[in-house]
Amino acid sequence: MRQIRFRRHAMLLLICLFCTSAALAQVSTQSQVQDAGTSGLWVLANISFAGMRAQNNPSVGWRILAFIFGFPGTIVTFFAVAEGSDRAYGIDVPRKGR
Repeated sequence: MRQIRFRRHAMLLLICLFCTSAALAQVSTQSQVQDAGTSGLWVLANISFAGMRAQNNPSVGWRILAFIFGFPGTIVTFFAVAEGSDRAYGIDVPRKGR
């Protein structure tokens, strides 16, 4: 009896979530299209900064540029990725020549 009640509540919750997400998805996509380039640049800058920090890259100019374009996510990377550890967020970052 308890298991049936749990399943019923879980299905009701899923239906509510799907209906809510469908309603939100119908919002104008024009602003989403315009923001896609900015978000893409932000994500790439964060990945780039994490890789440079993990590999202990000596290029100061590129690091500063990636830090600025990826801000504020690069602050998290600064504290989460150890300098020269060859690992960024639990992923091995291979170097050329290895």
